[in-house]
Amino acid sequence: MSRSCFFITQSTPGILQGIFDFYLEKSNKFRAYFPEGEVLGGSKKDFLALDEVSAQPWAGMAHCICVEGSLTPQAKALILERGLPDEDGYFHPLRLWTYELVTEDEVLLQVHDFSVWCVFATSSELQSLEKNGIPVNEWQEVNQKVAPDVVIRELNQNDLKQFTDAIEDVFLRDQ
Repeated sequence: MSRSCFFITQSTPGILQGIFDFYLEKSNKFRAYFPEGEVLGGSKKDFLALDEVSAQPWAGMAHCICVEGSLTPQAKALILERGLPDEDGYFHPLRLWTYELVTEDEVLLQVHDFSVWCVFATSSELQSLEKNGIPVNEWQEVNQKVAPDVVIRELNQNDLKQFTDAIEDVFLRDQ
């Protein structure tokens, strides 16, 4: 069962709620990402207090952690409360900044920066969503395949130091 990635460019709150509810029911785990500070990490304490969670530094951003856990009834209730934007479109510090709904180790839904939604759907899920009034034909499919001529190279600490030094040299040169 292969999943395709779809970027949701524009949607109404009702459509987002339908997608959210659909994948919340299919998920058995979650990942929530919290940077340092209260502006984007206001819910961090509440998620860390849940049963069956672990936290580790997230390589995607400095001073950021990933809280991962089972979708217990308490976790599900917290994600329901904090995962969608307010109906008036405003975001407050308790809203989840970035999170994923997961089944086993397969990501089903990713929400970044409060409002950037990526759905990882099978063809049967797309049919089910469509039957539930979700206009999946408006979604933009994202090609996740690496071109055959691209060589993926692992980075070691020395590589990372060289990149960091080069970036600092360019951006912090005059400071």
